[in-house]
Amino acid sequence: LIAKNENAIAIQIYTCIIAYLILKLLVIPKEAGTTMLDKLRYLQAFMCEKISYVHWLRELALR
Repeated sequence: LIAKNENAIAIQIYTCIIAYLILKLLVIPKEAGTTMLDKLRYLQAFMCEKISYVHWLRELALR
């Protein structure tokens, strides 16, 4: 953990849990892989293609 106070540690834990749940819910093409790391890499690449987070989130939700 990066921070030392109780509030910052709680925020880091919540952030990790949210990121984990997003990756679990994410459906990616089988060609991209099946592991959590593959999902993270796919999401990072997909986010870099778009300028606005609103656009990529809308497209991701429609899949």
